Amino acid sequence: MKLVKTSIYISISTAVTFISGFIITKVVAVQIGPVGITYVGQYLNVLAILGMISTLAITSGVVKYLAEFKDDTERKQQVISTALAIVVASSAFIAALVFLFYERLSLAIFHTANFADVFFFYGFFVIVIAVNTLMLAVYNGLKQIRQLTIINITTSVAGICFTLWLARYYGIKGVLVANNFTAVVVLAVNLFILRRHKFFGFKFSVKRFDKRTANALYAFTIMGVMSGFVMPTSQLIVRNMLITTFSAEEAGLWQGVTKISDYYLAFISTVLSVYYLPRLSEIVHKKELRAEIAKGYKLILPAVGFIALFIWITRDIIIHLLFSPAFLPMRNLFTFQLLGDFFKVASLLMAYLLLAKANVKLFILSEALFGISFIALSYFFVHRFGIIGATYAFCATYGWYWIAMYFFTRKYWREDSKTML
Repeated sequence: MKLVKTSIYISISTAVTFISGFIITKVVAVQIGPVGITYVGQYLNVLAILGMISTLAITSGVVKYLAEFKDDTERKQQVISTALAIVVASSAFIAALVFLFYERLSLAIFHTANFADVFFFYGFFVIVIAVNTLMLAVYNGLKQIRQLTIINITTSVAGICFTLWLARYYGIKGVLVANNFTAVVVLAVNLFILRRHKFFGFKFSVKRFDKRTANALYAFTIMGVMSGFVMPTSQLIVRNMLITTFSAEEAGLWQGVTKISDYYLAFISTVLSVYYLPRLSEIVHKKELRAEIAKGYKLILPAVGFIALFIWITRDIIIHLLFSPAFLPMRNLFTFQLLGDFFKVASLLMAYLLLAKANVKLFILSEALFGISFIALSYFFVHRFGIIGATYAFCATYGWYWIAMYFFTRKYWREDSKTML
C-alpha cells in the first residue's frame, strides 16, 4: 500500500482519535482538574506495561512476518495461530497476577488503596484487550488498513461514550475503567470483521502452532519489552518524582503538555507503525531502504516542524480549548517539549530500521540508554530548574537519541548485507 493512500486512512482514524481524546481530556480537566490528568496518566502507563507483557511484545514480529510471508498462505496461518496461542496464554497469566496483587498495584501507583477495585476490574478484561492488540498487528501485517481504520475509529467512539457516561456517575474511577468496556465492543467488531470479510481465510487451529514460528516471534519479545517498557516506566518514575517533589497538580501540568504531544504525534506514530514497519521489513536491498527512509524525512519531518511551531504560537488558545484555566501555568512547558517531539520523530525514522531488521543488540542498547538518560536528566533538571526541567530532559534525551540512531544506522549501511538481512 502506498504511503499517500495509507496516510489518507490514517488521517481519518487520527482525526477521530484526536476528537475523542480532546473530549475525554476536556471532561477530566474540567470535572477533576490537573490531579485527574495525573491519575489518568499514571493508570495508562501501567496499562501500557501490563498490555505489553500480556502479548509478550510479539506484535512487531507478527507485523514483520505477515509482511514477509505475504504470498505464503500456510506460513501466514502459522504465524497467526501461533501468535494467538501465545497471547491468550500470556494474558491469562497476567490476569491472574492482577487478581493477586491488585491492592499492591493501587498502593504503588496511586499511593492509596482507593483504586484497588479499578485494577481488580481490569483483570477480567486483560485477555480481551490482548487479543484486540494482536488483531491490530494482524491487520497491519496483512496491510488491511481499511479494517485497521475501522477498529481505531470504533475504539475512539466507544471510548468517548463510555468515558462520558461513567465519568458522570463514578468520577475518576469511571474514567479509568472505561477502557475495559471499550475493549469488549472492539472485540465484537473484530469478530464481525473476521466472519464477514474473508480477506485472509484464517481459521485458528492448535495444529498450526509452530515452535519455529514461536521462537521467531519470541526474538521480538526482548525488543518489544524494551520498547514498550522503557517509556511508560520512565514516565511513571518522572511523574512520581514530580508528585513527591511538588504536587499532583504540578505533575498534571507536565502530563497535560505531554498529552498534547501524544495527540498531534499520533498521526506520525501510526504512519510509522502501519506503513514503515511492514515496508522496511519486506525490503531486501539497502539502496531501496535508504530511499524509503529519505522519503520519510522529506515528507514527515517538515510536517512535524510546522505543526509544532503552530502549536507553540497558539498554545494559550489550545490550553483553553483542550483543558481549563487551571492549566494555564503549563504554557511555559511547551517550547522544549515541542522541540523534543521534533527530535523524537527524526530518531524514530531511523530506529524503525533496527526493529524491522530485528537488530536486537543495538535496539536494546539504544532503548536502555534512552530510559536511563531520560530519568537521570529529569532528576537533574527538575531539581535545578523546577517542573520545566522535565521538558529539558525530554528534549535533551531525544536529541542525543537522534544522534545515536544516526551512527547506528551508519554502521548498518557499512556492513555487508548478509550479516543483517
